[in-house]
Amino acid sequence: MTMLHQASGSPTRFMADAMLGRLARWLRILGYDTAYEKDIADIVLIERVIEENRWLLTRDGYLVQRRVLRGRHTLILRDDLEEQLRQLHHDLKIDLDVNHQRGHRCADCNALLLSISHDDAVPLVSRFVAQQHQEFLQCPRCHRVFWPGTHWDDLLKRLAAIKESDLGDRI
Repeated sequence: MTMLHQASGSPTRFMADAMLGRLARWLRILGYDTAYEKDIADIVLIERVIEENRWLLTRDGYLVQRRVLRGRHTLILRDDLEEQLRQLHHDLKIDLDVNHQRGHRCADCNALLLSISHDDAVPLVSRFVAQQHQEFLQCPRCHRVFWPGTHWDDLLKRLAAIKESDLGDRI
């Protein structure tokens, strides 16, 4: 079983509640194993957190009052995605860099992405994308194909701004 915490003490596996779908997607993009279901009963959510050794991320103040979740949850305080990431960076010390050692995860289904050849990707992407890019990843579960497009640069800039503002808050 994968450990809940790395040696640094940061959680490595998350379960995001139904109110945190966007946050779950971003954590997956960062390579964090982040389970998420839009429709899940509290009791099932709690069972999964415990059985799968996950750290619960929730906006539900009543849910975190349950004794069984003590020491294995973070109550997310704001609705804004960047504030949520900033809170996790500050409170849990999670790394907001895209870390290839964590691997790449499908933003939709959380599976680890696999590298595919350019030739295998060509029939799966537009001609323009195939001409512009050489590196592709594919989800073995939902079969989506990913590549480092212009959105990737925007994502990296947003993450850098979050980390920079977090440093500014502590100075």
